[in-house]
Amino acid sequence: MNLIELQRSLRQLRLGGMAAVLETRLHQAQVEPMAPIDLLATLVNDELSRRSDRLLERRRKQASFRDPDKTLDNFDFQFNPKLNRSLVFDLATGGFIDRREDALFLGPCDPATFCTSLLHS
Repeated sequence: MNLIELQRSLRQLRLGGMAAVLETRLHQAQVEPMAPIDLLATLVNDELSRRSDRLLERRRKQASFRDPDKTLDNFDFQFNPKLNRSLVFDLATGGFIDRREDALFLGPCDPATFCTSLLHS
């Protein structure tokens, strides 16, 4: 079986992530000393990453956010220096759910406030 046939078979098995990076990973395995199990593990991780990224993108589209490009990474924390940035990022991880804690957001929710920005990020 040659590379093209293998890529076709991977796509037929719905392993498009592996098929997309197969040639690159094979080249990497030739350049760097890589055990076959490591090559296979890398290909599987590539597939899992691709699936995770596609799932996240699909969920973002389904959510129909007003501003889908707005994230906490590009949020302007300078408008309110009293805002606890680390607490906001902690809330974003959802760790409070695992710890069985409550989260309560108080304040007006209009387009100019953090509340609205947070709820739609």
